[in-house]
Amino acid sequence: MDKGKENQLFVRFVFSEDYKSIEEFAVSYLTTVNEKAEEVVRFDCGRRETVNVHYFFNKPPKKRYLKREKSFETLEEFVKNIRANWMLYRSRFLDK
Repeated sequence: MDKGKENQLFVRFVFSEDYKSIEEFAVSYLTTVNEKAEEVVRFDCGRRETVNVHYFFNKPPKKRYLKREKSFETLEEFVKNIRANWMLYRSRFLDK
């Protein structure tokens, strides 16, 4: 997301067997601190878990469940959220 590539967006998703829906996904923002990749925020869901967000900039890290459906549109919304807010998330992470 930045020229130095110290801030990265990682997206992973798994389609259903019929390719008509998403069974699980993860959208993560990672930043490099002291030459080590650190996860800052992750939006995800699994086959048996609803959509949630992990805020790793809190002490202790917080996990919050969101009233969102598992869909490609939701995944895209989280990508846009991280792209728009990564500097704020990074600032909070470095302040912890």
